[in-house]
Amino acid sequence: MRLDVGLIQAQVQKQILSPQMIQSMEILVLNAQQLEERIDQALEENIALEVTEADGESGGDSESAEGADGTALAEPPPAPPALGDDHEIDRLADRYEHLAEFQTEDFYASRLPRSMSAGDDDDRFEALQNAADRPESLAEHLIAQIRMRSGISDRERELATEVVYSLDHRGYLLYPVEELLAGWNSGEEGTRHPLAPISSEEIERALVLVRELDPAGVGARDLADCLVLQLERDPGEYPLEIELVRHHLEEIARNRLPQIAKATGRSIDEIKEAIEIIRSLNPIPGREFSTEPTQVVRPDVIIEIEEGEPRVTVTNGYLPKLRISPHYRQLLQESRKNPEVRDFIRKKIENAEWLLSAIHQRKSTLQRVAEELVMHQGEFFRSGARHLQPLKMQEIADKIGVNVSTVSRAISGKYFQAPGMVRELKSLFTGGTTRDDGTPEARGSVIQRIKDLIAGESRRKPYSDSKIVSLLAKDGIHISRRTVTKYREAEGIPSSRERRSY
Repeated sequence: MRLDVGLIQAQVQKQILSPQMIQSMEILVLNAQQLEERIDQALEENIALEVTEADGESGGDSESAEGADGTALAEPPPAPPALGDDHEIDRLADRYEHLAEFQTEDFYASRLPRSMSAGDDDDRFEALQNAADRPESLAEHLIAQIRMRSGISDRERELATEVVYSLDHRGYLLYPVEELLAGWNSGEEGTRHPLAPISSEEIERALVLVRELDPAGVGARDLADCLVLQLERDPGEYPLEIELVRHHLEEIARNRLPQIAKATGRSIDEIKEAIEIIRSLNPIPGREFSTEPTQVVRPDVIIEIEEGEPRVTVTNGYLPKLRISPHYRQLLQESRKNPEVRDFIRKKIENAEWLLSAIHQRKSTLQRVAEELVMHQGEFFRSGARHLQPLKMQEIADKIGVNVSTVSRAISGKYFQAPGMVRELKSLFTGGTTRDDGTPEARGSVIQRIKDLIAGESRRKPYSDSKIVSLLAKDGIHISRRTVTKYREAEGIPSSRERRSY
């Protein structure tokens, strides 16, 4: 068998994404907060990009404008300055060695808020003074109590501190005492815990000390242990409540009151009163000391109802007004005699223009997607969740003439704010079913109908999932019992047995 080796020329089509296209896609997928962080990063890295604060400042140089709603809009940047021969500009022979000075105090001071500008030391100090203090952690709170504790030795104090560091964010022990003890005593001399050897009696005493601290319930091994610690701390006596927590917690969760009453020999009313006391306890005593920052949702799309019709605004008001620095445009012109400087500045200006163009494209695309979404789901915004219509991304992509992946990127992680609600844009895309009369019924609408049925049921005889199926069928909506169960559980709605009142 003979193989011929040679060169073959052939034409093929291959899609290659330019850096501008890649950046546009990256910017499009960012939500409001991520875009703000991306702009901050660009301001730090690109000397040709700057913030302009005054309205109407520097007319033709400004790369931002104000929309009808007063928000900052990144407009398409002008074409970059011509880079061809220009014999008239030869006033400066070389400015390259001066680039460093533009990134020193004066350069960075121009990027600070006015209250933090260079030479404004009093304002900067006041801003630092007014900064929020870091909240006290659970460990810090407990260790402060241990240090103030009298009548214990230094070793007991140190062991109790070690136990504190073995609690999770809830205040529960991360590992059984036996595992802690084995870990602390393991290893060779010089590598084991500095307090080793530690006896089981010592660690148990340290754990008892921690379990006596505030908030009540810390140092618990599990949920039942946490609740019992709180009941035993209270000056009242709660023998029934402690018994229920220790032996019937699962049955309480499933609302099996008759079985509990039979097992304890108590009446239903006594069991209900005890359960109310148990519900008043704190299952996560460390929650109030959580140091995790609160996630703030910043909507990208504002939807307002004007004369019965929804109006869409893509807001960029939180973004700084950006422009290409006129100084660096001029410096580009003046640096003809130094190719290195000219190439450096030209690349910075081009990168800044790409960013501004991508921001403008993001706003334009998001505006078109949001307007088409609101047009399709208009009745939902006017009349509520029962009127949400089934919708797929491909439908919106076809309407505005883009690829479905563009729609997916445009709504990714982004929220809209409408009267009485703040939700993700993707929540407006939903599957559904078809009613007997041929009209579509969105999944959200079906879920709302299920909620309405449960809200109106008898508490002594709540609807089963099968009963809900039959009630929906009377309205022309046919779904399976399994689907009802799935929707109910997704909304955190208990089963009929758990909803029943005794």
